Amino acid sequence: MSRMPRHDTVFATFYFMLMVVVITAEWMELKWLYFPTKPAMVMMLLWYFRASTKSGINSGFRNLVSLAFVFCIAGDTLLMFVPESEYFFLGGLVAFLTGHLFYTSAFTFEILKKRPWKQHWGQLAFSTLIVVFGVEFYILNRDSFGNMWLPVMLYCAVITVMGVAATMRDSSEPRKGYYQVIGGACLFIISDSLLATNKFIVPFYLAGPLILTTYFTAQYLIAKGCIHRINVASSKKTEALIHQE
Repeated sequence: MSRMPRHDTVFATFYFMLMVVVITAEWMELKWLYFPTKPAMVMMLLWYFRASTKSGINSGFRNLVSLAFVFCIAGDTLLMFVPESEYFFLGGLVAFLTGHLFYTSAFTFEILKKRPWKQHWGQLAFSTLIVVFGVEFYILNRDSFGNMWLPVMLYCAVITVMGVAATMRDSSEPRKGYYQVIGGACLFIISDSLLATNKFIVPFYLAGPLILTTYFTAQYLIAKGCIHRINVASSKKTEALIHQE
């Protein structure tokens, strides 16, 4: 089993240590600590993602993923002000919805780029499960969303499509990056489902820690998977150019 490079290990350690700080600050209602550290998490991931990849043949995919991180940072920031006004929740919803659209665009870009397509029947089966979960979650709880039924419905549709797009990418290579992105997309769906359950359906104990843990882990896995995929593709392109010479 290959070991993580030292700088990746250092970043992962610092990232998850900071995640514990954010969760603790949220749990103990330490706004002075929570407000600067929560958006800093995905800002770190954006920096890490850009620093770990090079622009070039994958610049389109790289830029789309970067924009997804940017809108997620905006969503994180807006959601912190929800106690001041519910309009901040709607703003955060729109920001995350836009972020998911960029994730979906990046994954769709990868699907269309790979020809011939090599999707396995298992990918279609798993995509079906994602769609069933998204549809069932909304239908079963639609009466709980009140005046927010339309934005929540649109959000459920977009994040479901994001999960399907992540699943239907070419899984043949590199497998590590593929499964990391799949894990991140699924955790993102779980995190948002927990958030919707806690806000609209029934508040539950440890909601905050569970939502933040699944969310930040999701973002980390998506970043790692995309980095791995970009770097492997870049290496293969470089090797092909060398052989041509």
